[in-house]
Amino acid sequence: MRTRIRTSVRFAATAIAVALVAVSCGSSGKASNATTAPAGTKGPATGAVGTNPAAAGSGAGIKLAVNAWTGSAVNANVAKIVLESKLGTPTTLVALDENAAWVGLDAGSLDANLEIWPSGHAADYQNYITDKKSVVDLGLLGPQAKIGWYVPSFVIDQHPTLATWEGFKDPTLAKLFATANTGAKGQFLMGDPSYVTYDEQIIKNLNLPLQFVVAGSEAALITAIQQAETDKTPLLLQFWQPHWLQSKVKLTEVKLPAVTDACLASAKAADGKYACDYAPDPLYKAANAGLEAKNKKAFDFLKKFQLTTDQQNTIAATIDSDKMDPAAAAQKWVDANPDVVTAWLA
Repeated sequence: MRTRIRTSVRFAATAIAVALVAVSCGSSGKASNATTAPAGTKGPATGAVGTNPAAAGSGAGIKLAVNAWTGSAVNANVAKIVLESKLGTPTTLVALDENAAWVGLDAGSLDANLEIWPSGHAADYQNYITDKKSVVDLGLLGPQAKIGWYVPSFVIDQHPTLATWEGFKDPTLAKLFATANTGAKGQFLMGDPSYVTYDEQIIKNLNLPLQFVVAGSEAALITAIQQAETDKTPLLLQFWQPHWLQSKVKLTEVKLPAVTDACLASAKAADGKYACDYAPDPLYKAANAGLEAKNKKAFDFLKKFQLTTDQQNTIAATIDSDKMDPAAAAQKWVDANPDVVTAWLA
């Protein structure tokens, strides 16, 4: 999930959505190879996945979003394989951030986004699904997700008070996370700059001696976590479940203030007053409202399409940890799980 809560992002998203979808269409009118996406598991790059020529023409072609994290690439690549091989639907993967995806869904230049994290998109749901009805809710993807503040567990073993946000009020403890670029303040590390994040607001509104720093990608967060674990150096960052790395490295979620109605209202209004934890995220899917009429078989499949947390993490680990191309990782999993695919198509 993810995107900085700033008005400028919304204007940028419109341009990104139009430009990327235009590029993906190509001049021939046929679905082109997938636009590559920055991944890691909410980011490395998703591989280009071409359409199946044998299936071309047997179903209206569609475009699926690939947002800047590996989980999104997993969903899109698995769905593409099934759409093309089983339903004859040429499918193009379009790399764009999660705000731009809403713009594309609204305009009809994008057909579906298979992983939306609701905690950052209450206003979008209200605008596009409830009010305009230009986008439809396709139901739950499967994983119950959660964004939060994390530290390597050895940090809590050494400094138990850092298990909650209140421990970071102590400048001495916060300074344990300082870098050459943050001075006396502790570093708070965030991943891709397109992620939906309230962390700057939380730091400011809780008056914590921390400095918000953008790592640049999910892959950069993974590297930072692995390096901190190797060197036993303190690290504070935004991270999330589900994520395959959580099964390999011991991380502890820092307890933030409980989510309140006031914080939920602040998130929806984007007023900069957010000062709570992130709400749990039951991940869901969305499609352009015209998809059912355009390609009912594809629409019905995408409604049934679901992955469990373990299934998504298994494929994501193959991509991020084993460095397999996303399309190849998805194909390997589809080939090994015919019963799951059959259930989606029933």
